[in-house]
Amino acid sequence: MLASSHPESKSIKDIFNSKLAKFSGSLLGAVTPERQSTLPKAFELSPHTDYKRYGSTHYGIMIPDLPEPYRYLSWASVIGYVGFPITDSDYQMSFRGKGDTASLVHGTALSSTEEAFKTYSIVDDIKFSEKPFSVIFNNETSLTEIEGGFLLATNREDLQIAIKLVPTEAITWFAYGSLYKHFSVLMKYEGRIIQKGESIEVNGLCTLESWKAVATSMLKNQRLVNSIQIPVKIFSYQVINLNNKEQLVLAFICYEDQPILTSVYYRHIDSTSIQFNGDIKFEVTKNKVEPQITPDGYSMYVPETFEWTAHHDNEKVLEIKAEVDTAYCYGLAAGYVSSYKWQGMFQGKDLNGRGYLEYIDRR
Repeated sequence: MLASSHPESKSIKDIFNSKLAKFSGSLLGAVTPERQSTLPKAFELSPHTDYKRYGSTHYGIMIPDLPEPYRYLSWASVIGYVGFPITDSDYQMSFRGKGDTASLVHGTALSSTEEAFKTYSIVDDIKFSEKPFSVIFNNETSLTEIEGGFLLATNREDLQIAIKLVPTEAITWFAYGSLYKHFSVLMKYEGRIIQKGESIEVNGLCTLESWKAVATSMLKNQRLVNSIQIPVKIFSYQVINLNNKEQLVLAFICYEDQPILTSVYYRHIDSTSIQFNGDIKFEVTKNKVEPQITPDGYSMYVPETFEWTAHHDNEKVLEIKAEVDTAYCYGLAAGYVSSYKWQGMFQGKDLNGRGYLEYIDRR
């Protein structure tokens, strides 16, 4: 059950799924290192509801290294379910179905699943504005374009936030195709978090990301919408701030248990953005003893320890060992968010720090 980007088994089924994984990556427009620099440097956040060809939108803001005891901030939505096991759940779905359901996980290491995870009706609960851009979730939390950047504002009973985000020119594209566009932008941030009666001023680096994608909910036959799931079953997205100028973004996604994408991206506030072009390896070395039970009743094994290695231009540039030391919080699509401590090497220097973790395993 340990997830790996280099699975050992090579049965006929594994070989077949590996070919399907590669085809899926090509179909979805997964971006290769050599293509990264050719893609647009500008971005826009319009939702899928503005387009006929898309059925899902994602907005995410992730901070990996808040001071203790907060550790991380997650604000990650799936607006319109896609049709993958990693994105869809029947739990608290809109009565209108997958195409009208949105989920949001929003919290820190102090947040419980009950506090952080909510679902919404796109029609009834979410408001979009075009110019300036904004998305508002039931008047509880919003992302709004302001002069010089964006404002993340939250007014929940357990959590109040006002954080300004200022974009850099370091943009990363995970996918760029006719069916799916997904990017991430290195951001500077500063603001205030109030939680559990405590208030703290925060600043540093974070990431803002978004996708627009086709979705099975666009099908007219509701039986097909409810029954079809494309078996994209393992997913991890991670963010590490190396210091106050440099950031790593790490991504792993599988068709069944065969990798579609295993990538590490380096960004700098000077606008540098690189996708490492050599062998990349992600490996869960130990799962938590007891599985997490999701609100929809799925028993999911999640990592306790894992490792990353990455090569670029024929040199090893990254090697880290990580330990998840923070409670998992449900709500990132059909999986979890958490935080970890890590130590290792980057570009020949011994380093350590904290990382933000999203993890889903629906095998």
